[in-house]
Amino acid sequence: MEGAENQDMQSFEDLEHWYHQADPWGYESNPDDHKRVEMLLSELPSGRYRRVLDIGCGEGFVTRKLPGEEVVGIDVSRSAVDRARQHESHRLKFMQCSLFDAATLPGVPFDLVIITGVLYDQYIGRSLPMIYRIVDDLLADDGILVSIHIDTWYRARFPYLMLKECFYPYREYVHRLEVYGK
Repeated sequence: MEGAENQDMQSFEDLEHWYHQADPWGYESNPDDHKRVEMLLSELPSGRYRRVLDIGCGEGFVTRKLPGEEVVGIDVSRSAVDRARQHESHRLKFMQCSLFDAATLPGVPFDLVIITGVLYDQYIGRSLPMIYRIVDDLLADDGILVSIHIDTWYRARFPYLMLKECFYPYREYVHRLEVYGK
């Protein structure tokens, strides 16, 4: 993660402490998070996804519901990934990995990349140009990228063809869901 450090960034220790308790965001019991997953799944372009990557998977709340023959969830929190691994199967795997190190994952590139709630300054600092390069390395030619973030905190715009963009209420915020084709 060299080059990505910033004084305003949340530390790995802070994130790990946050995941000290199970489901710290309350995803499993919050109707807005169930709606978030439904929105994501309904906006995915139809097709067959062989390899899928969920960046910032946490405990796998979204990852578990993604289509694909091989679905990989990554998160920087070891505690979150350890909990997510309870749901591993022949098609679903979880790995502790930072977005900044994701290009070293086995099996790159992926047909579908999902990134939710990660591209905020507190997590990536001023690293958007680096993030664009990393995601480009992760995403297969003709791959699909889905980005879902709180609109007011999100400033990324990927240099791909935007296939869909929609906004919906999420908790006390508004979510921006973007679907890009590479």
